[in-house]
Amino acid sequence: MRLARNAALSGFVLGMLLVLSGGMVAKAHEPIPVKVGAYEYGVVYFYQDGEPRGMAPSLIDLLNDFQDEYAFELSETSSRRRYQAVVDGEVDLVLLESSKWDWENYDVRFSGPIVQEEDLYVALADRGNAKALFSDIASYPMLCVLGFHYGFADFNADPAYLRQNFDVLLRYNEKEVLAGLLAGEAPIGVVSAGFLAAQFGEIPGLRNSLVIADQPDATYDLVSVLSEGSAIPLERFNQLVSDLRATGEVERLWQQFRAGLAG
Repeated sequence: MRLARNAALSGFVLGMLLVLSGGMVAKAHEPIPVKVGAYEYGVVYFYQDGEPRGMAPSLIDLLNDFQDEYAFELSETSSRRRYQAVVDGEVDLVLLESSKWDWENYDVRFSGPIVQEEDLYVALADRGNAKALFSDIASYPMLCVLGFHYGFADFNADPAYLRQNFDVLLRYNEKEVLAGLLAGEAPIGVVSAGFLAAQFGEIPGLRNSLVIADQPDATYDLVSVLSEGSAIPLERFNQLVSDLRATGEVERLWQQFRAGLAG
């Protein structure tokens, strides 16, 4: 009888150990959350029918489908708040950013290049003086986005600097820039190529209404900016992105968002 009780007790203990160890294994394999900051910018991040869309959310989905070690989670910020969000640990990284955009005074890490983007000067086609405008853009009023960095200003996004040195009208986002240009608020607007491509696809006749300068305002690599205490180490993030880019999916998706620009 005692042997039976001991055997039953041993079986119970063994069963509990197996349950506990199984739980520990499952817990050990839970993905590590990574908070990914994104702000409204071109086709990188925008809203459509009230839902977040763009390259950043799509890239997050690709990263999550590609591996199960980390769980990348979208965390919305703004073009001006993103710096403090990284420093304060509100986000682990900001997706699709440029190292030229005022990060030099922050303790952050930059990933390798992910995709390439450019900003374009645009004017109304019916003005008839686009070449003159584009040959001396600093002499004319320009519509730009508050918090964005432009080549004509050496990537200085400070509103006071821009207003003091250029005739700029600052708007909240690129849609407001385009709307202002179409309304005649300024002769020149500066928008990203991705944004313009999306608008060409959405607005019939817009392509024929605009002239694009031959030379872009700036061409730049988009990377990710990681905080010092990021939940994912820079080396691991770079490896994940490199492996994902090798599949061709990253570039395919990026070109899909920009498809409306040609044609």
